[in-house]
Amino acid sequence: MDLIDSTTLSQRKSPLMKKLDDDGTLEMLGRMYTEGRRPKSDDVFVDNNSDDEYEVSYKDRSTMEVGEITLFKSLGIDPKTCEEELKVLDSALRKAFLHSNSTVIPQNEETEDNNVKSLANRLKTMLDTEFQAKNQEPTPSDLVPSLGELRENSSLYSPGDWVEIEGFDMIWRLDMVTRVIKTAPDDYDWNDPSNEGKEPRWNFTYNAGIERHVYAHDMRASETGLKLIFGCRPWVWQQWALLKLEEKMRFQKDHQDDFDYMDVQKYASDLWEQWVHDPQNTDFRKVYYDERIGEKGRILLVNHIRQPFNLMDIMCEDTDEWEFHEDDNINVFTYLSLFGSGIILPLLVLGVQLIIPIILLRETNNNGTCTSGDVLTRDVLLAKIMSLAVFVYYSFSVIPDTYTNFFNVAGSADTTYSRLLSLRRQLWLQAEDTLLQMIGYRLDIYLSTSYVIVLSMLNIFVILYEESAIEIILNALAFAFIARIDEDLANSRWYDPERRWCEAGAVSMVMQTALKLRWLSSTKLFSEHFQIPEEKLLEACDGDPTFLFNTRVANEDSTNLSFMTNVEKVKFMCAKIAERDGNAMALNEYRKPRIYFGMLERLFGRYFGLNPVFERFTGYRTWSRWEKVLFLSPVPDLESIFHKNSDGTITMSKSINQCASNLVNYYPEEDGVQDWILFLRHFRDVLIFRDLHRALKAVRRTCSVSVLIRIIDGMFNWGSYVIHIFFPLYLLSGFAETIVNLVTSECFHPISSLEIYIENWIMQLFSG
Repeated sequence: MDLIDSTTLSQRKSPLMKKLDDDGTLEMLGRMYTEGRRPKSDDVFVDNNSDDEYEVSYKDRSTMEVGEITLFKSLGIDPKTCEEELKVLDSALRKAFLHSNSTVIPQNEETEDNNVKSLANRLKTMLDTEFQAKNQEPTPSDLVPSLGELRENSSLYSPGDWVEIEGFDMIWRLDMVTRVIKTAPDDYDWNDPSNEGKEPRWNFTYNAGIERHVYAHDMRASETGLKLIFGCRPWVWQQWALLKLEEKMRFQKDHQDDFDYMDVQKYASDLWEQWVHDPQNTDFRKVYYDERIGEKGRILLVNHIRQPFNLMDIMCEDTDEWEFHEDDNINVFTYLSLFGSGIILPLLVLGVQLIIPIILLRETNNNGTCTSGDVLTRDVLLAKIMSLAVFVYYSFSVIPDTYTNFFNVAGSADTTYSRLLSLRRQLWLQAEDTLLQMIGYRLDIYLSTSYVIVLSMLNIFVILYEESAIEIILNALAFAFIARIDEDLANSRWYDPERRWCEAGAVSMVMQTALKLRWLSSTKLFSEHFQIPEEKLLEACDGDPTFLFNTRVANEDSTNLSFMTNVEKVKFMCAKIAERDGNAMALNEYRKPRIYFGMLERLFGRYFGLNPVFERFTGYRTWSRWEKVLFLSPVPDLESIFHKNSDGTITMSKSINQCASNLVNYYPEEDGVQDWILFLRHFRDVLIFRDLHRALKAVRRTCSVSVLIRIIDGMFNWGSYVIHIFFPLYLLSGFAETIVNLVTSECFHPISSLEIYIENWIMQLFSG
């Protein structure tokens, strides 16, 4: 890790600097130091020997504190050391660790004491900034990213930049970069003579808030800050581009447009360039290529706006982050939640998983002969010892596994299955999933969490009444088998051996989550979110209240050559000719096949208007209306954002802080909070029905069926979380009952005793 510019060290060989370099003090300070929030005071410093611009604020004090003097003495620095060496140390630190595009205001320090205090104050400010006790709310100017030209082999983000970071729960959260860490590639050989004097191609990671070593692909510039500079028009493009992608993408193995082979990022890049250079987009293009925006500003915008497309590409690359083949928690209900089709097999599995435990429970009640007070026989005694062994196993294996799995499902774990459920939860809260998708999602949750708990509790009950050691083991294995039926079936060789269906469902889910269908079907909502006057939107759709959603218009536009590129026109005409001539092979190449997931859907889907894979949003492909809407969103005036000073330097106008801006993805209550604490908060929210309130809030403008489903689900969800609290208590009661039986050598069943007591009490009540 390169912490101090090697050139700077070699040129400054003062005794103090040499001592600090030799004993590793500079490296220690470098690891600690970072730039924090941009200044809000006039105390700004500049390194006249460096081309790097920065600014830092600090609170001046008239005297040095005892702790500061002790710090300098521990470093071998005399507080009264010469002014020149302090200046060298201060300059080296600032050059190495303070980088931004801020405007600088030079300020000279006049005395040795001030130099010592300045360095100590800056170190204290550094610690207070990077390790904040309380989160700070950013201003609009804070959210505007660093713009301008991107220097070669330098980091994309700088300390003090506010960025959005993607968590394991697939939610983007706004936080401030506090440190940039650069490391050489693993294959770079520092001892290779050919590398002498050469700088490696650095790998950069970032610290931001509680997150450590975050890679750039898990970060993006603030949406609020980008919209202040570029306006909302790029986000209109994103919605249009997602619909264009779904129109082109296929589920057709070995075809160039198959979702697993298609280069989604390249296709999105082509659409972006086509949109940017459209003659109707002149005003945006002027801002986009403005020298004040620079290459860095363009990269930050493109990285942000193309994030859904990048995610789809990553999913299909079988990276460590999305290992569909390796995650055996994916089950048949996961497929139902992704596609909203293929209901037959999940229903059969659900029936099997409900019927088998009921039969086992009834058989157990009929086989028991030992009643409370009876002396334990040898066989029953062995059964009780076996029960105790099973309970010990439950304590050290089943309970930890159950709660870990509960966190993977309901929380945010670093697994493919957990990420899929997180995407589904986002869609659930958007209330834009279909009825079968909702049913599949909730069954997936329940059968992976509370159902396993219920089976374990039933197994404990069966074990307590079982009087054969062999039967106890067989029943325990049976319950373990029952719990995994849905997962084992999804992992069987015939169901989805290559996980193509699962990957396709995940890609489709990204589209469904990123598309704001309610906005696209309402001129009012579209106007609110993209800052376009509603009158213009109504004019663009000829007063249609469903705005961009119109099946008739979409069908007409899909065959209109004026809304196709030259390549699309050729393919469309080839498909027409192949259809006329009855050339099945050519038609299969040039016309997108209608592929359905599920047995019934494949047989009857086309007759009942069901959606094939990658044909979910056909009614929104109203290209004639999109053509009128794509360029309506206003573009900001950069002259009102940037101010040119008398010395030629460019700064951001103070008026930008007066802009009314919504802090997108800003969750201050989650700042600095560990994942497991967030999970406990979620657990609490379910128990006090706050989570149900969020779910109902999302469907307040939708049909009553969705409201009813969420109310019923809220009750079941509450019960499933309560069961997780009582499970350990029930296991303890089983322990106690078994130990009492072994110690007294007598049969004792508290539940049976309670039943007998109640029966006797009722008989006495009526006989009296």
